[in-house]
Amino acid sequence: MSVKERRQNDLEQPVVSQQAMAQLFRGELSRSDTWRTRLDTTTNWALTTTAAVISFGFATPESSHVTFLVGIWMVVSFLLIEARRYRYYDLWNRRVRLLEDGWWAPMLRREPVDPDALRELAVEMSRPQIQLSLGSAIATRLNRAYGPILIVLLVTWFFKVYSHPRPPRDFDDFMERAHVAWIPGPMVMGILLLITLAAAYFFIASFFIRAPLGELRTRPRGRRAAMWETFYRPYAIQRRKRPRRAATSRPTQSRPSSPFDH
Repeated sequence: MSVKERRQNDLEQPVVSQQAMAQLFRGELSRSDTWRTRLDTTTNWALTTTAAVISFGFATPESSHVTFLVGIWMVVSFLLIEARRYRYYDLWNRRVRLLEDGWWAPMLRREPVDPDALRELAVEMSRPQIQLSLGSAIATRLNRAYGPILIVLLVTWFFKVYSHPRPPRDFDDFMERAHVAWIPGPMVMGILLLITLAAAYFFIASFFIRAPLGELRTRPRGRRAAMWETFYRPYAIQRRKRPRRAATSRPTQSRPSSPFDH
């Protein structure tokens, strides 16, 4: 073999086989499933902490309301940890969705592969970068799990301060009970108010931001479906209409070739 032929063979593009794409899909799916399991672990920590805080906080009238504040701080910490993990999960789940949308779905429809989706997949594989912002990750996890958890902790903290050991005489008495050591009650109330406003902002923003690529969402709308919509939307995807049979006299169109049909 001459030097010219050897150089020409070195510049030839490798054949993309279905076996290679299957192995790639299996590997990316395994990565995505691993990070999805880590998300469930953090959520379980938050639920366990909430249950323990409520149990210890209402065990006796002498129990301090500081237990609920510690629980709120731990849940917020778990939320930040899970938001970081969700960004990594989105990185691998995007690859799975690009493979499904660009390779497997066209193959099932007996159509050419989507070169744009495969080109985007190649760019992400050559230069892995986190696409999802931290704010979007926090908003998504608040909408999915941590919003109700924080609401439960804030409501139980309010009832603990209000009802133990007796109802307050006035609002000043309630503010005095909210103190923690040398931190006065108004400062504690202000910190909780800031946390509540920030959580409400991210929770409301989750209904307007564009859903991540790997999130399950309804087809008619571009945004991610909220949790409460699942109670009155029985089907997330509308039924596909069966295509009409073409006339017999209409000539059949040949399927365009693709460089990946090997």
